[in-house]
Amino acid sequence: MSLSHLETIRSLLFAGTTAPAACDAVLPHLPGIKTVIFDVYGTLLSSGCCRHPALKDSSLEDLLRSTVREHKLTLPETPTSLEANLAALIQKEHQASIAHGVTHSEVEIRSIWSELLHHPVGHAIEDIALRYECLTNPVWTMPGVSQLITELKARSLSLGIISNAQFYTPLLFPALLHATLPDLGFTESLCLFSYQYGFAKPGDDLYRILKERLIALGHFPHQVLYIGNDAHKDVHPAAKAGFRTALFAGDENSLDLHPEKSGLLPPDAVVTHLTQIPRLLGKGLDQTN
Repeated sequence: MSLSHLETIRSLLFAGTTAPAACDAVLPHLPGIKTVIFDVYGTLLSSGCCRHPALKDSSLEDLLRSTVREHKLTLPETPTSLEANLAALIQKEHQASIAHGVTHSEVEIRSIWSELLHHPVGHAIEDIALRYECLTNPVWTMPGVSQLITELKARSLSLGIISNAQFYTPLLFPALLHATLPDLGFTESLCLFSYQYGFAKPGDDLYRILKERLIALGHFPHQVLYIGNDAHKDVHPAAKAGFRTALFAGDENSLDLHPEKSGLLPPDAVVTHLTQIPRLLGKGLDQTN
């Protein structure tokens, strides 16, 4: 873990505001839960809810080019923007994966930036990728996240993650919560980040891998609670895997119900604040009545 990466995150990110979606909480008791698994973006962290202040006075392209020059890398000679070229390379990678039968694929963003800038993966490429992410998808901790994690850790529950993510995603926790995922109580083998596997949600692959690991630990699907903000990418595939599910509706900007998709499996619970989650497991903190 690079301290300079943590410093970059702290210097570029800022606290935003969130408001619950206009829906009622549904908080049934879900007995027998041994493991709680979270989505990250839109669930533990608010995501992309506002335009980064740095982009008010400068264009993203100017900021990107400045960062590339700071690392003394050569800018590619192209008539289109760095962002457009980046998007094209990502699309090319996804198309190649589809051709090999992987419908829901994930790229390794460091490899994409390396190809774009013709420079091997290392600190410079990671710094450029990280700065781009912080500018285009600013995140902050969701209200109640620290209290929730502390409560679940105190209950000796196994904690994990399934997230469409990149190398910088795990770094957001020590940067913003000042503790690594293991220190917060998360089991590393139960934290699945899409870039490590080449698969992404809403595909079933990450859920299948997690299910197999949990069973090996003696935790069966009905003893697992999965929490996410997306009915299609989170709730439906988690329910297909046999997990109990909670739809997180605590951020109106992140909640995605996908009304255009029919046949989605419904959640077992709907929470409008993270501190409601312990109530699903039997008593515990709840700061929302």
